[in-house]
Amino acid sequence: MAGKYPMFSYLTQLIHRFHSKPVQTVALAGLVTIIAAVLLASLVSWLRRRNQDRPETWAGLLVASIGNVLKVLIGLGLLVIMCMYLDFQSDEFARQRGGTSQRNYESVMTIWGRPHVQRELTCKLTYETVKYYDKDGMEIDANKLQATTQPVGFRKQTIQHVVPGNPIISANHTFDIAANYREKGGAFYPGFDVDASFTYKFVSFADRDLEADFNFPLPKRQGLVDQIEVTLDGKPLKQKLLISETSIRWRMPVKSGVAHDLAISYHSRGLNDIRFEPGAGREMGKYRLTMICRDIEKDRINYPVGCMTPTDLTQNTVKDADGKDIPVTTLTWSLEKAVTRLGMGFILPKKTQPGYYVARVLAAAPWGLTLLLAVVIATFLATGEKLRGLPIAVIAGGYMLYYLLMAHVGDYWPGLTGGMIIAGLVLMAIEATFLLVWCRRFQAISALALLGVFCLAYPLIRISDYEGLLLTSLYVALFAWIIALLIASHSQRRNDPDES
Repeated sequence: MAGKYPMFSYLTQLIHRFHSKPVQTVALAGLVTIIAAVLLASLVSWLRRRNQDRPETWAGLLVASIGNVLKVLIGLGLLVIMCMYLDFQSDEFARQRGGTSQRNYESVMTIWGRPHVQRELTCKLTYETVKYYDKDGMEIDANKLQATTQPVGFRKQTIQHVVPGNPIISANHTFDIAANYREKGGAFYPGFDVDASFTYKFVSFADRDLEADFNFPLPKRQGLVDQIEVTLDGKPLKQKLLISETSIRWRMPVKSGVAHDLAISYHSRGLNDIRFEPGAGREMGKYRLTMICRDIEKDRINYPVGCMTPTDLTQNTVKDADGKDIPVTTLTWSLEKAVTRLGMGFILPKKTQPGYYVARVLAAAPWGLTLLLAVVIATFLATGEKLRGLPIAVIAGGYMLYYLLMAHVGDYWPGLTGGMIIAGLVLMAIEATFLLVWCRRFQAISALALLGVFCLAYPLIRISDYEGLLLTSLYVALFAWIIALLIASHSQRRNDPDES
């Protein structure tokens, strides 16, 4: 129902929000205040007419008051409908062009890859012994068994022993990461490609030749891991690799005291973040991990929960295949004789979505419409212009059409600024033609100037990094404008005897 009838879904959500007691209280208080102001204005006007020897009955006051209240309620109803429609268009635009969704995120994970989690290689040094048992379960000495000439019934059992300790004495890993944002449903999701290489130096510390069992975990639940390569001392590994969905395993003999260099590498891809977990509480000797993040700025780096900050963070610039300069941020974790329960990694920065700024501007449009009409009405009243419904409706309608036209035009080639210019030229020409004919020159120009402020300056303020400061400055400027008009109007009445 929600996908097929988005307007119905929007109204359902709006009604649900209106059931909130604070929202009801604020709405009722605002409505009562407006009605009280209208009734007070009707009473003041009625008293002025009586003082001018134009007696009017209480019935006239009652009829005028009811009429004024009805006009205001109709105007408020139209304003609410316009604001609701702008708010609905904002939600639809953000859903279709300006934001991500959990459903699309999960779809991208099935196609591209998941958050990349790599765990550390483990190595166990083992040796085997053979035990012999008679039919009663008693152990038989192997030498005696070989020396006897009589047939003896026995049972043979091979026992594997694990030598305690970690034969890996140093590790040096590198993740070469290139941002590769994936598009789904009109939005971009933070994908990446990674070339991972792991280098180890290990040595058998026992006083006898042993077998080493290696287990290298592959990234958890990853959709694609390819170009897998394992080398020992610079040569391909002779032993057969047992590759499964979760790990690479092999077994090889090692001689006592002989050091080897082991290298493992692969290519993969993932989404959102990449992290390496060395193992909880595991002692690490010489340990180094480097993440090379291509086309990612240093100040946009962030870290997943449970990951330590790098010991070194640098940024430089390189040229890509097209000769364009791109930033390369290098994160380095260098540890020595350390024990940690923390991982190492970073979160890929989110990309600004297509239509993101347009969606933000649309979201601010309902409040801008309310503020614009309030200032225009205050301007008309302060300058003695009679309030008429048609000019106010034309200003409100022009404002709403401007934002809708700007959003849909700006979503394509011109961008937000281009959409604002094109929509502004069209709507301002129509508004100027009407207001200059219908209103007095000063009031018409004032209304057009205010409309220009809310169509050009106001959207830029709402998407600015200094939104709070600029918005407060705008409120102060509008308040000063109204005060200046009231002072000018009062001075004119004092200086004009006819007005007195």
